[in-house]
Amino acid sequence: MLRARVSLLVAVLVVLVVPAHAQMVSPFHILPVVAKVAGAAGTNWMTSMSVSNVSDETVNVTAMFFRENTNNQPFSGTEHTFSILAGRTLTVDDVLGSWFPAQGSTKGFLILMAEAASGGDDALLAVMARIFNNADPNATYGQVVPSNFISFVFGHGTAVMPGARWDGQTRSNIGVVNLSFQPLQVLVTVYDANGSVVSSMTKQVSTFSLAQWSLAQLGVSTLSTPGRVEVVVDPATISWDPCDPLTWGPGASPGLFMAYISRVDQVTGDAEFAYAQNDWSDFVAECGSEPDDCP
Repeated sequence: MLRARVSLLVAVLVVLVVPAHAQMVSPFHILPVVAKVAGAAGTNWMTSMSVSNVSDETVNVTAMFFRENTNNQPFSGTEHTFSILAGRTLTVDDVLGSWFPAQGSTKGFLILMAEAASGGDDALLAVMARIFNNADPNATYGQVVPSNFISFVFGHGTAVMPGARWDGQTRSNIGVVNLSFQPLQVLVTVYDANGSVVSSMTKQVSTFSLAQWSLAQLGVSTLSTPGRVEVVVDPATISWDPCDPLTWGPGASPGLFMAYISRVDQVTGDAEFAYAQNDWSDFVAECGSEPDDCP
């Protein structure tokens, strides 16, 4: 079973590690962050999720949770299985508390994989999650986290997140999901609104895990006028062919990752979420073409 899942993941990611511009229904989804944890300013974060089966038959779904800052093995994490009838939508109000109660107070990322109950190829899901502040159950608020399986960066690609701010009004957090089969070192650079470097440092992300840092943890004391954050695989660690996405998989290390920014209002606790926008300029300069044109 483990070998089959790894093979499926390799097949899906090799096809999808290309520039892309839209989400789509699929048997495979990644939620880069799900949480059940107390936050700053009295916030209490939880995750709800809706899963729609748009297939013509019942599908069986396996949800796999990978805890943050942990060296996880692909597809050997905590699992929860469920079924959804054709055309139905399942909503879970507290994903970690309901499906993974033994994990306690934590966060991480979630993979969903669906199979048709008949064993055929008709297994299509649409997925949406919401991380919200439940400090007052009668007046919750939070951020939508769309599922994703196309916004990956590898090799010479750059993840760009505009709007980063850090002051008394707004705090920003940067998340990186490492989808490689071994630990990943990334270079995180923060720029001010004028394009000057505010801070630049390397960070470690455990195998198949999530790491999230505030701008303060990235060396920023204040950034009142929003700037941007860029994340790349640390060039000093690249020992594979960074122009070839087919090098990804067990025994290789192309540094496959996904990044996001979360901005939180320091006064109200309200939050905003956005995926990084992928910049392949350096990739084109080094490799001569964008990833979808690579051999």
